[in-house]
Order: sequence, then C-alpha cells, then structure tokens
Amino acid sequence: MVQFFSRLGKRPSANKRAALAKRRDTLVKALSRFNLDSLKYLGVEAYNEIAGQVELTCDDYDDEWDPVDPPVIQPSEPQPELACLPMPSSLPRGSDHRIFLHHLIRKELELRRGHANDCLATVRQILGQEAFQYKKILWVARDKVHQTRARSSIQKVHRSLVLQSRVYSHTRKAMESLGIDAALLETEYQVLSKSDIHVSTVVRDPNEQGQSQMSLSWIWRVQQGVSPTDNHLTECECSPNTS
Repeated sequence: MVQFFSRLGKRPSANKRAALAKRRDTLVKALSRFNLDSLKYLGVEAYNEIAGQVELTCDDYDDEWDPVDPPVIQPSEPQPELACLPMPSSLPRGSDHRIFLHHLIRKELELRRGHANDCLATVRQILGQEAFQYKKILWVARDKVHQTRARSSIQKVHRSLVLQSRVYSHTRKAMESLGIDAALLETEYQVLSKSDIHVSTVVRDPNEQGQSQMSLSWIWRVQQGVSPTDNHLTECECSPNTS
C-alpha cells in the first residue's frame, strides 16, 4: 500500500484513485481476518484495550519539493492505514495483560528486530542508488532535458528511501514498547533522522579532498551481522508452543 502511494503523484487521476480504493478494500478485508486471529491469541480483554486508531506523527524525512504522503480521502471512506493492529506492542506500557502475553511479546520482538534490520539494509542500498544517480546521471547530464529526467529518477528513488525510513521508525517504536534492551536502541537501532538519510559526500566520493575529516552516519558504522542481500525475517521462526 505505501509503495503504491509513492506512484500516485501530487494530482492522481480518477483511475489511480479507483485503483487505490480497490487496494484499500482488499487491505480492510485482510485486517478483518487478522483481527479475528488476534482475538484468539490476545484474549478479549487485551484485544479491547488495543482498540483505537494510530496517531500519525510528523517526521522531517520529506523534502518540501517532493512530498510522498497519500492524497487526502473522505472521512467516510475506509482508512486501514490508520488502523491500530492488535499486537502486543500496541498494548499500553502499564497494561496488566503484558504479564500473560510474555511468549507473544518475545516472538513479536524477534520479528520486529528482523524487520528493522531489513529496513536499515534497504536504506543503505537505496542511499547507494541515489548517490549513483547523482554522480553518474545528473552531474553528467548534457542538457536540461536529460537533467529533468535524471531529477525525476532521483525523486522516485528518494520516495522509496522516505517510505523505508518511516517504516523503520515505526518498527523502532514497537521494539521500544516491547522492552528491547536499551543498549541495543542506543547502538544498533538509533533514531533515524533526515541527516542520516542524506547522500553524504563521503559515500558519494570517498576520495574527495577533506573527506578524512568527515564522519559517516551511524547507519554506515553499524552492521547487523549479515549482508544487505539477506532477508533477516527468514531468521525468525515461530514454532507452536508445546508446553
């Protein structure tokens, strides 16, 4: 759904809006099935405590000239993107139900860590793509036509970068809610800022004069232990509790 938003543009056509509505309806049905399954594992009381909607928080990942937010829709239309998923991480910190959901909390934390690792690996990969676009396509463009095409290509890559950054930030908040070790949040899963996803000249051209005095963002200094091409979520296996 979020990837589809990035292709809508600032003024989506009627056909694009209809396609978005169709995808939204499909997502609403999938969420309904997920909610029924969650009710079985969380219990009625814990499930009811999670009821509500997500409060959208503003971030500064966007550039003013290149917003990636979805178009405004009517309040009467379904808005699954605002739904609060009934998962242990959605429970309030002081909820008594957390005590009885220890096994689920541990499993969700495993999945969230894998998801965060995948997001950071993807962010690094996209930053490399964006740096390549600047150096090999935009800077060598011969005329305004080629420059315009190059900038459009860079904007498309940048939208993917913004979306991945938002997903990582949401996942990090969930891990914090699940009680991840504070030391990991300060080292491997730090807060991702706009400056962190800026195409640094250190990455763009490491041999440029004066680069030895510059410092890379933490996302380049911290590695989660596997290559960016690996899928971290495959490491997380949920087996039935036989106890």
